[in-house]
Amino acid sequence: MLLIGALSALTACAESVTGSVELPPLTVTSVLPTPVVPGTIWVVRGSGFLPEEVAGLMVEVRGDVDGFQVDVSLRPIRHADDELAVAVSGELQEALFGTPPVAGHFSGTLGVRRVAGGDTIDVAALPVEAPLEVNLQPSLTALTPLEWYPGDRLSVSGSGFLHPSEGLSLARLDGTFTLLSPPRVVPIAGLMVPAVSPNPESRDSLEWILTPDLLGIRPGAFTGTVTIINQSSVGLQSESGSLELDGVPLRRPVITDVSPLVASRGQRVTFEGRGLLPPDGLLQATSLLLLEGQFDPTRGPTLDLTGINSLALFPDPAQDNTQVTVTLRVDVGVNGERYGLGLLPGHFDGAVTPMLVSGPDSVRGDPFPLVIEILPALQLVYIKFLPSFDDALDDFGLTAARDQVIARVLEVTARDYAGVNVAFTDAPPTDHAEYAVAEVGGRDPNGTHLFGLDNTAGKDVGNLRFDDVIGGFNAETRARGYAAYGGIFPAEFLQMSPTLNNSSQASPRFDDIFGPVSGPLGGEAATTDEVSGVGPRADIVAEAVRVFANLVGNTISHEVGHSLGLTAIDGQFHNTGDNPEWIMDAGSFRPFEERAEVDGQGPEVFSPTNRAYLEQVLPVD
Repeated sequence: MLLIGALSALTACAESVTGSVELPPLTVTSVLPTPVVPGTIWVVRGSGFLPEEVAGLMVEVRGDVDGFQVDVSLRPIRHADDELAVAVSGELQEALFGTPPVAGHFSGTLGVRRVAGGDTIDVAALPVEAPLEVNLQPSLTALTPLEWYPGDRLSVSGSGFLHPSEGLSLARLDGTFTLLSPPRVVPIAGLMVPAVSPNPESRDSLEWILTPDLLGIRPGAFTGTVTIINQSSVGLQSESGSLELDGVPLRRPVITDVSPLVASRGQRVTFEGRGLLPPDGLLQATSLLLLEGQFDPTRGPTLDLTGINSLALFPDPAQDNTQVTVTLRVDVGVNGERYGLGLLPGHFDGAVTPMLVSGPDSVRGDPFPLVIEILPALQLVYIKFLPSFDDALDDFGLTAARDQVIARVLEVTARDYAGVNVAFTDAPPTDHAEYAVAEVGGRDPNGTHLFGLDNTAGKDVGNLRFDDVIGGFNAETRARGYAAYGGIFPAEFLQMSPTLNNSSQASPRFDDIFGPVSGPLGGEAATTDEVSGVGPRADIVAEAVRVFANLVGNTISHEVGHSLGLTAIDGQFHNTGDNPEWIMDAGSFRPFEERAEVDGQGPEVFSPTNRAYLEQVLPVD
C-alpha cells in the first residue's frame, strides 16, 4: 500500500517535472536469470527505459538475504527501451553474497527510477525471489543434433549452466573417434570445449561449434560421453552426470541447394547445405567449391571444365556451416589475362562438389548437379545521395521535391546508358557484392568548384573494375597530383547563374528557371502543394525540378563514363574539341542549355566512338 501511494504521488508530479512531454509508461515485468551467482548479469525487462538524453535511470535493489538488509542503488546498462542489464558485481555482489561469498536467498524488489533535472519522475518495481548460489550444479539431459558435420552448432539442454560473466561452462568429451578412411580408432580423453549459453535469461541450454580442431574433418563416428563442467568466477568447480553417445557420425560436407541459377558478374550465388566451413585463417580451414562440367559461352568454343581443368570457387566469409556465397568475380592473371566465372556469358552444365581443407587434410563431398546461366556483365551503379545533397536542394528551393528530383535523375541516367548493360539505383544492391558507387553531395570539398569529379584510381580502360567509388577521399588520386575528393556536387551549379558569378558557364536562362525558387537568387522555395501540381507556380516549379535533375543526371552520366574508361581515346579523358551535345566533351564545351535540356538543346549523348566502346565492354546481349 505504501509503494502504491508513493507511485501515485510521483506520477502526479510528473507534469511539473517534464512539462508538456508525455513519457511512455515505466514498468518492470521480469528479472532473470535465477539462481544468481557472483558475476550474474540480470536482464531487466519492462518498458519506458528511455535514453539518458530524455531521462536518467537508476536501479534500486532492496530487501534482505537471510535477515541481512540489502539496499543498493546503481546505474544500469541500457540495451533498449524494454531492456536493461544490471551486473551483480562490486557493491551489489557484496550486499547479496558477502565476503567471502556464501549462498543464501534474496527476497525483495528491483525498482527502476526515472530522473530528469535532478528530480524523480516515476518509479516502477517488481518483487524478486532469487536463490543465491556460489556455484551452480549443472545437469545434462540431451544433445542435438546426433548427426554431425564439420562446423555444426551443437546444443545441450539441461540446467544450471553458467553465463560468461559468471565463469565458464565446459563440455568434456571422452571416448573414441573411429575414422572410416583410413580405418583407425582415435582415443578421445578429456577433450574440453568452451560452451556458451545462447539465452542470457535462461540456464537451460549451452552451445558450441564443432570446429575442425576437435575431431578433424574426415568422416567417422564418435562413441563416448559428454559431461558439463562449471568453473565459477570464484574458483569453484562442479560437474554434471555424463550423457552416453553411441556411434554419432561425422559426415562429409553436402550441398542441398544453389540459387540463383541465373547470375552475372559481381552477383552473389548462394550454396546451402551442411559442413561448409567458413574460411578461418587461425584454424587453417576453409571450404572450396569445385565446378566440373561443360561451359558453353554465348560466343566461342565450349570450355572443358573437368579433371585438372575444373574450376575452384572460393567462398566469401560466412557466418556458419550451412550457407556460403560466391561472388562471380573476374580476376587478372600474372600475364594480364582475365579469368573467372563471371567473365563470359554462357551456360554451365555439370556439378558442384564441396571440398573441405583443414591443415594437411582435405575431404570432398558428393557432387551436386548444377545448371547455371551466366548473363552478360551488368555494371550496377548505386547513386548515393549524401546528407549534403539536401543542402544543395535547399539552395535551389527544391527540398519539397526531393523524391521527384531523384526519380528524374534515375530516368536521365537510364536514358543516357540505354543499350548498354549499365543499371542505376538509389538503394544499395543486396544481391551484388561488386557495384560502383556515385556519391551526390553538395559543394565541392576540393574547393575547386567542380560540378563533378571521378576520383577513381586511374583510367579503367576495358572496365576491369566493377567496384569503383566516385566519391570520398582517394589517396592514390592525391598521390598522382589530382584533386582527391570525388563525387557530384550540385550546389556548384549556382556558378551558372550570371547574377551570382561572372563565369564562362553562366547563362541568363539559369536565372529565368531558378530565380523564382532559389533563395540565393531571391526566390521563394517550392512548397509541397506546388510540387504536387497545385497553385499558380506549379509549372514554374515543375520546370525547375526537371532542369535541376537533368543537371545532376547529366553530371552523373559524365563522371560514370570516366570511371568506365571513357573517352576510349588513349591518354585522353575528354573528347577532342567542341562537339555539340556529346556527354564526354570537356565541361567548357557543354553549355547550360545543353546540359539542362532547355530551348531545344540536348539531351547529350555519347559520341559514336564512345558508344561503340561502351557496347563492347558492357554489351546487353
